Amino acid sequence: MTRFSRWTLLAAASLLGLAACNDNNTQAPEETRMYNQVQRLGNPLVSEVFLAKRSHPQHGAIGPADDVAMIGVELKGFVLNVAGRNQTLANTLGAVLLPDMLIVQTDKLTTSAGWLTWIGPLGNGWGGRKLADDVVDLGLLALFGDPFGIDPAGAQGKQGLTTDNVASDSQFLTTFPYVANPN
Repeated sequence: MTRFSRWTLLAAASLLGLAACNDNNTQAPEETRMYNQVQRLGNPLVSEVFLAKRSHPQHGAIGPADDVAMIGVELKGFVLNVAGRNQTLANTLGAVLLPDMLIVQTDKLTTSAGWLTWIGPLGNGWGGRKLADDVVDLGLLALFGDPFGIDPAGAQGKQGLTTDNVASDSQFLTTFPYVANPN
């Protein structure tokens, strides 16, 4: 067989192979794969502040759809019993913080990150947050202050608890990836 005919035969075989592949030839995976969720931290303040340490594994193992039923009572109990706030604020924070997930809102202005939607009423995002927003202070303000005008009496004497008094020392860029190198 000549060199030309070998290349011709190889090219023809390749074309036949390519012709056999098309977009209509899809096939499902051979096996079903299951994954174990190890942790979930949509808003770290939900698990780190509102939930007891013993509840962290449960929170990390359930999905957002189960949050209200599984951790809602504990979250509201923290607001009522530890923070000493009223039921209305407990219900409001429960409704704002649960389910504990980040929601990406791509239809929002590019000046907002468009996620962590619970900060919207407290920060100046459009249902999202900016990198420079102090999420710890905003969370403390929601718990010990009265940003919603719901429990002014319960906020009395707790003004010192509305901040961690830690300023950000991070530099933010105006282009992606927006965060500077670690300091």
